[in-house]
Amino acid sequence: MLYQGKMAERRDTMGEICEDLLTKWCDSLLRLQIKGTGEKRLDGAILCPACGKIHGRCGEVMYPFLKMAKLKKDKKWVDAAKAAFQWEEYTVSQPDGSLLNDIDSEWKGITVFFSIQLADCLKFGEDLLDEEIKVAWKDRLRRAADFLCEYEDLVNNNVNYPLVEALALYEAWEVLGEERYLDIAKKRADLFEHFITEDGILFGEGVPKDRKSPKGCCPVDIGYNIEETLPSLVLYGQLSGDEKIQKLAEKGMCRHLDFMLDNGMWDNSFGTRNYKWTCWGSRTSDGCGFGYLLLASKYPKFAEAALKNLKYLAKCTEDGLLAGGAHYKQAGQPICVHHTFTHAKMLAWILDWKLEGLLNQAEEKTREEKIEKETRFYPDLAVWSVKMPDYRATVTGYDWEYVSAGHVTGGTLSLLWHRKAGLLLCAGPRAYVLKEPNNMQIPYQVHHECLALRIEADVNGEIYSSMSEDQAEIQSMENQIKVRGKLKNMDNKEPEGHSIAYCMTYYFEEDGVICEAEFEEGKLICPVISCSKESILKKPDASGIMIHKISEDGQEKLTTDIEIQGDWEMPYEEERIFFLTPGLQALRLDVKPVEHKVQIAFRVTESCYI
Repeated sequence: MLYQGKMAERRDTMGEICEDLLTKWCDSLLRLQIKGTGEKRLDGAILCPACGKIHGRCGEVMYPFLKMAKLKKDKKWVDAAKAAFQWEEYTVSQPDGSLLNDIDSEWKGITVFFSIQLADCLKFGEDLLDEEIKVAWKDRLRRAADFLCEYEDLVNNNVNYPLVEALALYEAWEVLGEERYLDIAKKRADLFEHFITEDGILFGEGVPKDRKSPKGCCPVDIGYNIEETLPSLVLYGQLSGDEKIQKLAEKGMCRHLDFMLDNGMWDNSFGTRNYKWTCWGSRTSDGCGFGYLLLASKYPKFAEAALKNLKYLAKCTEDGLLAGGAHYKQAGQPICVHHTFTHAKMLAWILDWKLEGLLNQAEEKTREEKIEKETRFYPDLAVWSVKMPDYRATVTGYDWEYVSAGHVTGGTLSLLWHRKAGLLLCAGPRAYVLKEPNNMQIPYQVHHECLALRIEADVNGEIYSSMSEDQAEIQSMENQIKVRGKLKNMDNKEPEGHSIAYCMTYYFEEDGVICEAEFEEGKLICPVISCSKESILKKPDASGIMIHKISEDGQEKLTTDIEIQGDWEMPYEEERIFFLTPGLQALRLDVKPVEHKVQIAFRVTESCYI
């Protein structure tokens, strides 16, 4: 759409956020669509340049392609959508009505996502389709919905599946009019109230869904919750008129907003599916913007949240594709298409529901708000969130294990963010585990290492670390958090016949954050988030380093000042390490204690240039 008046002056900005971003993504997806081979198991698929293969869900480009056909009035997009459908039918479609996650996968749960986008193709793009195609697609939707009605495995799986199934079956009812779809949709939606805490945290991203960890933590993944499950429930609640579901969904969307940073990033540094985390959300889900905009007329702050996140998605777009993190290009990593074709659906929803005008209003209202100092504890997560005027910090003792080494624990300072300079620390999982090999990349020619701030010791060739301590004692006091624990290996075990204690104290001051570590063996590893284009200066007195940065709005020159007390080195000199989750580069600092103690201070100085 064309924005009028004052908005027309910012057409380049606002267009980037919605219509133009959709165009950019879809142009790249169309370029990667396989054509003209004559092979039914190839033609119509999207070839992933990062993974060198075809992702089974790539047929979900159908819906954004049809939206492009309406926007551009070009039949090529309809043809591309039809080709994607045919590919799905010849490869991952099954006789029982389901679809496989991938050609070499047995998982059929993704039928819910295919069903929603196919229903939306028919709801919003029916006028683009000839009668034969409409009949074929409606028949395919019916077979998928019939399968879902009988597929009880979804109820027993991660919570996103049964709850999103409610929306899938409701939309199938809208298109096909089959009453039993309504009944089962309501049964699935009614499960919601059993998986949301009094505090508004959605849990169940792990099986058994109601199992509590030794620390009393629930299986929670902020990325999945906010990009997939909660937006689906918001839409289901609005379409069905189910007031109970609407209220619960609103409660969840409100509470989860606690974990959005002011630049639109999501803090999922402790989640069960941390291995799929990227700072804008989660690798295989759809995005948060649509869900927040659906509620924005009631909660104006939701429009601002959607705008911030969409701007961050635009910032992470490289060569027409949504990268899995902000530093992919600097790290020389190719971009997986999975992120793009799922999030393209979200942009199509925003445009089809005519919600983009709310983004305009949000941009008019967006302003910097004074942040009061606050420390909040989330008992269901064993997570402390610290807010200061210029900083955000997260300390985690989360101990619900979805996959071995899938996230950090041990009282790790898993995230440190500055209002202007951006991320200073950002942990990711302890190890990169290919839990979902078809949905995850392989790193390419890079020092691929964990980004967590941690104490490590080598005992007989095995690494023991503070970030693996699942029984750490964490105490919050005024302006500080103190952690006591023992170094453990990836399996959360101490060395046989040997115990290595540590104490970490974080001091949260107005002008910065100080980490003080006490331990007798090993070293402190501190990966400071910094992309390779940023210059570095070692202080002449060897008291630390300074990193030249530009503020996130590109207006100010800043310096990240790292003060170090201890015997320190940069093992790779100025070469950066990189970790695919959450897709960031870092400068690695190794610090050995002096008299069993190390101290690192993080401060950002404005108007200072290296």
